[in-house]
Amino acid sequence: MAYKFALKFNEKSVRSARKILERIIMILASNYDEIDFDALYKAQKAKSSFGKKQAEHWDKKAPSFNEGVMKSAYAREFIDKVDFTGVSTLLDFACGAGALSVLAAEKVDQIYGYDFSSKMLEFARENAQIYGAKNAKFAQKAFEDDWSDVPACDVVFASRCLEVDDLKAALGKLLSKTKKALYITLKVGSFVDERILQALGRDVQKRPDFVYLINILFQMGYLPSLSYIKAWCHGGGAKSAEEFVQKTRWGLGGELSETEEARLAEYFNSGKYEPKRDFMHWAFVRVDKTDEL
Repeated sequence: MAYKFALKFNEKSVRSARKILERIIMILASNYDEIDFDALYKAQKAKSSFGKKQAEHWDKKAPSFNEGVMKSAYAREFIDKVDFTGVSTLLDFACGAGALSVLAAEKVDQIYGYDFSSKMLEFARENAQIYGAKNAKFAQKAFEDDWSDVPACDVVFASRCLEVDDLKAALGKLLSKTKKALYITLKVGSFVDERILQALGRDVQKRPDFVYLINILFQMGYLPSLSYIKAWCHGGGAKSAEEFVQKTRWGLGGELSETEEARLAEYFNSGKYEPKRDFMHWAFVRVDKTDEL
């Protein structure tokens, strides 16, 4: 009886071991290392229907963007997720109106904030003065510029700014200025509701999302950690057809045809429009320079 039990037990163990071995073989046979996520990102970015926002776009957006920015729940949750242990210097790239820099001012000795929008920098300096962030300095610079004069800092922020054509190159610049850790946020999903895209009547190609970011970092030799920020939308939904068209235009980052504007106005006036949600999810990615493969 004991012999039969042992035999059955051994047969069961062998079957389990065989299944585990088959899974290991499947993993080993994976072509993950052959997938070039940098090339995939560039290809998807090139065919994306979403336009790239230039400095002049953000100059126009700056006044409305600055409204309530210092009360932003997103900014406070971002700062709460940062480990400031042993940190004395901070580089806040694409700092916008300076919310993160100002909130971090009491936690570090020196902050260097950069943005390509001159109007955003005006608000950043104004907010720093209002809230007493005397250790924050701001200057104009873009990802495409020469970074030789950008100081290397203990911690680097790249908040909601990596809508770039060459993500790997941008990450390389950010990491070259990072001594301890780099913190990145990137939108989860689309800025424009799927129902609105359908009403627009356009074949819309999505932007490459944070999944590309994670895999590119891994293939660069880093072990990024991932969490999420749930941020309430600033300003809420549109109150008129004109505002609805304007918000959609901004979300797409490009111009709309007269036909598309008419479709959107008809959709809004039909009563079908209602904001899908009052919040957005942002992928929060931490890259420790000590956690390299």
